[in-house]
Amino acid sequence: MAGVPKRKKLLVGVSGGRDSMVLLHALLAAGFKNLVVCHLNHTLRGGSSDADARLVVSEARRLNLPVEHAKARTAEFATSQKKSVELAARQLRMAFFEECSARAKTKSLVLAHHADDQVETCLFNFLRGTGAAGLGGMRPVSQLGKLSVHRPLLGVTRTQIETFRKQQKVRFREDATNAGLEHTRNKLRHRVMPLLVEVIGESYRSAILRAAEILRGEEELIVSLMPPSQPELDCKQLRAMHPAMQSRVILRWLRECGVPEAGHAETRRVLSLLDAVNGPAKVSLPGNHHARRRSGVLFLESGDA
Repeated sequence: MAGVPKRKKLLVGVSGGRDSMVLLHALLAAGFKNLVVCHLNHTLRGGSSDADARLVVSEARRLNLPVEHAKARTAEFATSQKKSVELAARQLRMAFFEECSARAKTKSLVLAHHADDQVETCLFNFLRGTGAAGLGGMRPVSQLGKLSVHRPLLGVTRTQIETFRKQQKVRFREDATNAGLEHTRNKLRHRVMPLLVEVIGESYRSAILRAAEILRGEEELIVSLMPPSQPELDCKQLRAMHPAMQSRVILRWLRECGVPEAGHAETRRVLSLLDAVNGPAKVSLPGNHHARRRSGVLFLESGDA
């Protein structure tokens, strides 16, 4: 937490699992005392979810820390919004953190992502075909909406976290779903990454982390060269840009305009609008959004227009 005053009020996302419980204790050990424990029960695992919440609340009270906790009907929300459970959970969690931020009057949030999470993220994004932004993984400090998100454990391995947990006798609850192989991330963790260790050795992790750091720096440089955001995009200006810059400008535009899960495919669809001769004048996007070209300008519409 370099550069963050020890007296600053911080929200700490705590699920009840090993990583976030260790994060909470590590922050206290480092001298950060003005902490607000935040826990959202997604109600996805029945009694286990409730037990996680009870542990977090009891531990916060034992440590004399204020605690914010709430329940969300994540599965129902995902169905009603036609989203994946993972995306729905992420959106509900961020909305919850923003509510906690308003009540606690602080915009600083600390999360427990660590070095092994970073390696998994980079591998996962590579397999999804993302660009430099995805391959750079998570940043130690990033902006999510109005919140400044800190990830002080990105340089700490899962093994080191477990060592700290044993030494400090930190209580936690194991999420049984972490051992399952239904999700791609779990397959990477339990099948692919052990195979990489067997074939290449433990050094592959540090190589990926080093590459991610380089790519994050290059991504920051490219982002600094991008033109300011606009509610509408000028087709002539876009056509004059390098194709890589075109894609970045459009992807940022889609995300800032609230198009859900905007990625490569959605960017390519909008790029097709730049072909005024053979391209379409309108393309459909997720969330019942549409991008249109009219009078040399690209703009977004929502609904059935």
